[in-house]
Amino acid sequence: MPLKRRSFLALLGSSTLLPVLPGIAGRRALGARAAAGYAGYNKLLYGLAVHHAEVAGSATATGLAARLGVTRARARGLMRQMMDRGVLVPTRPAAPILTDQHAPRAQETTMDKFETLTGIAAPMPLVNIDTDMIIPKVFLKTIKRSGLGVNLFDEMRYDRQGNEIPDFVLNKDAYREAEIIVAGDNFGCGSSREHAPWALKDFGIRSVISTSFADIFYNNCFKNGILPIVLPQEAVDVLMKDAEKGANARMTVDLEAQTVTSSDGDVFSFEVDAFKKHCLINGLDDIGLTMEKAASIDSFEARAGAERPWV
Repeated sequence: MPLKRRSFLALLGSSTLLPVLPGIAGRRALGARAAAGYAGYNKLLYGLAVHHAEVAGSATATGLAARLGVTRARARGLMRQMMDRGVLVPTRPAAPILTDQHAPRAQETTMDKFETLTGIAAPMPLVNIDTDMIIPKVFLKTIKRSGLGVNLFDEMRYDRQGNEIPDFVLNKDAYREAEIIVAGDNFGCGSSREHAPWALKDFGIRSVISTSFADIFYNNCFKNGILPIVLPQEAVDVLMKDAEKGANARMTVDLEAQTVTSSDGDVFSFEVDAFKKHCLINGLDDIGLTMEKAASIDSFEARAGAERPWV
């Protein structure tokens, strides 16, 4: 069954969503369960709660409270009874089931924060490194953000028998733990696959430095906790030589100060959009930004449910 707007947001970011058990047998049993009622609650009210949960395909304390005109405490009690009777099951059994949806959630994030990074930089002077080189199309069958690191630059890292190609930079011992890539011009060109930054992040890359990036890849990096840095060719040349020194040469990227410092102490300033900077520093992707407004969304949905209970 389709989810209501608030139920969809709860599915993404809340532990209070409780989906109705599927199946014909379960639906046939709803009437008997509703008729049985619950000690301390009106039988009709319990039946209405079951009905709304079945129609919506899920239930939240705030949603039931708005639709039934009861307090959230009573709605929680009804949900608890529906769980006891097998009408509802928690999506996250280990998480608190009766979380107050109006509690502040500004700290909820779904990606790592980026503030300061000091790490090994891998030199990749090749220009026009496209997204199919970063993660070949054969690995696009998944929608998970994890597990793609092993296939990063797959056709450059491995031969046809699956053996590592020793000359590729990330296969060298000095760069296996690299967190920064210093690359040639036009990094991330090609198809607009978000799997490319997913693969980089899963491998451990947190920043890429180049003279230019493809627009879609550039924006996708910020949404996945990766900082793409654009610097003039002269600065990239200096950092490329610094990266060629190997594991003993570590660069520092300071997002707050907007600087890159080489192992020799050369400092280069870079520009970054203020909003993108805010999102990276606070670890906020699109879902995290939405959940910052959770209290306002809950308030709107409760008001809308009371004013238009038929929707």
